[in-house]
Amino acid sequence: MNPYELLLIITPDHDENEAEALTNQVKSIIEGGGTLLKLDPWGKKRLAYPIRKRSEGYYVLYIFECTPSFVAELNQSLHVIEAILRYMVVQYEDDIDKLKAELTPEKAEVEKSTPDENSTSDEEATSDDKAEAEDTTDDDAKVEDTAESD
Repeated sequence: MNPYELLLIITPDHDENEAEALTNQVKSIIEGGGTLLKLDPWGKKRLAYPIRKRSEGYYVLYIFECTPSFVAELNQSLHVIEAILRYMVVQYEDDIDKLKAELTPEKAEVEKSTPDENSTSDEEATSDDKAEAEDTTDDDAKVEDTAESD
């Protein structure tokens, strides 16, 4: 599978929710035939030149991996959507392994940065967690004992 990037310009006539819905629609098309690595919505920006009498558009960048044959299918799918002003699919030139390495730590950081709302400090959290773990193992043992006696 080869890495590609897609830059999409959506008409500014839609509000941000509709633009997000269209972004998710294109995301599902990409995930149907490849692997989405990065989705980067740039927001509303001024166009370099007017396209269909519009001077602004919502920019969205997708970086994904797929087979070369899927790119043709993607082009056909994007060509039919009227809300898209312009799009361009090109091969991703940067180091794809570096991008994957950058994305993996971000996901790990997000998982680590979700603290437990009930705990006030790390020490209390660990002691509470240990007590809860012991309670659940005792409950599990009781359930197993009752199941065996029946």
